[in-house]
Amino acid sequence: MRATAWWNLPRYAPLAYAIERERPGPEPLLLSNFADTSRMLLHRIETRWDRARFALRNRVGMASKPIVVPYRGYGDTRELWCKGRVIENKGIIAAPHSDSILENIWQTLKRYDSDEIPGAELSWRFGEMSGSVVTDEEGYFDLTFHPGGELSRGAPWQRLRVHLLSARGRDMNPIEAEVCIRTPSKNAAIGVISDIDDTIVETGAYDFLKHWRTVVANSAESRQVFPGVPSLYSALAAGSEGPQTNPVFYVSSSPWNLFDLFERFMILHDIPLGPMLLKDFGLTETKWLTGGHDGHKTAMIEAIFARYPDLSFVLVGDSGQRDALIYAKIAENHPGRVAAVFIREVADTAKGDHMVRMRETLDRLAIPFATGSHLGGAAEIAHTQGWISQDQLNAVQRSVSREQAKE
Repeated sequence: MRATAWWNLPRYAPLAYAIERERPGPEPLLLSNFADTSRMLLHRIETRWDRARFALRNRVGMASKPIVVPYRGYGDTRELWCKGRVIENKGIIAAPHSDSILENIWQTLKRYDSDEIPGAELSWRFGEMSGSVVTDEEGYFDLTFHPGGELSRGAPWQRLRVHLLSARGRDMNPIEAEVCIRTPSKNAAIGVISDIDDTIVETGAYDFLKHWRTVVANSAESRQVFPGVPSLYSALAAGSEGPQTNPVFYVSSSPWNLFDLFERFMILHDIPLGPMLLKDFGLTETKWLTGGHDGHKTAMIEAIFARYPDLSFVLVGDSGQRDALIYAKIAENHPGRVAAVFIREVADTAKGDHMVRMRETLDRLAIPFATGSHLGGAAEIAHTQGWISQDQLNAVQRSVSREQAKE
């Protein structure tokens, strides 16, 4: 079962109506058909090129062995969801850290030029439950199922085993992987939904050139974590049942190709792990290289809200893109579900119209929020709300002070 992209079409209705009145006839339909036909044609060309390229590489012995890349899923007693991908193993995930810019550029190019394996057959097992799944044209597999009585109640993570049985056109031995699925405690007080780029890790996503210079020339080890992030996120995740009482989710418009790099970064900096809901960058018959930023984030946040209807969430993002507007709209459309909003101010974007509109909306809804270049103000709100202790607040403030002293 694949995730469905939702598009906010109504806002384009006035423009479409004006076009029809100004130029009656089939022109808009013809333009739409031309775009759809072009996309389908390019997709078919790409598919045939991929097949021909693999056949040639396989014939000369250059095709790499397959690997299963499991992504973290989430769910509850009613339903569990998880996702993963089968690609050729180019040694990227296990690549050691290098200070060489050229080496990091080479590794990043290989990461984005992933050779997915469509039609791969996998079996899965969860307790006594089992089944099978086949990867789609981009190499992804997607599972949604009812856990029945197999759920490890009280455990923050459920474990599902997958076995890669066959990969089209490749000789291989079965490969096993473990998929982790987050199941929050019934005693969770809040949840956290966080952006990644320029929220927990500096990437310059708001600036195209800076962003790609950072992405291409840096490994997980050389990326910078923002001050206070590990301390505050760990404090928000902790609760009556230990350090993973409250769930943390990461929603980003970055591609799935960066999943392992982000997770490695989080492990290195002691940032709580959680499901990451990223995007598929690729051409299909129904979309171009990528869908919209706003639509993706909104859809993913609303899916999390729907899965945990009794939980309110802290939304964390940055001012560099459109997080402020997205979060404000989410708060308006889902009364009582947004507990607080924390926005890290980036460069010259802090005073933009989107930030002004967010402040007005959250003030009207009486939702606490904090903005600033660091998370000190966010930690103070979290302490006031009773989500973190005085000691945890002090730890965040010490982390921020240490970084400010270096500047």
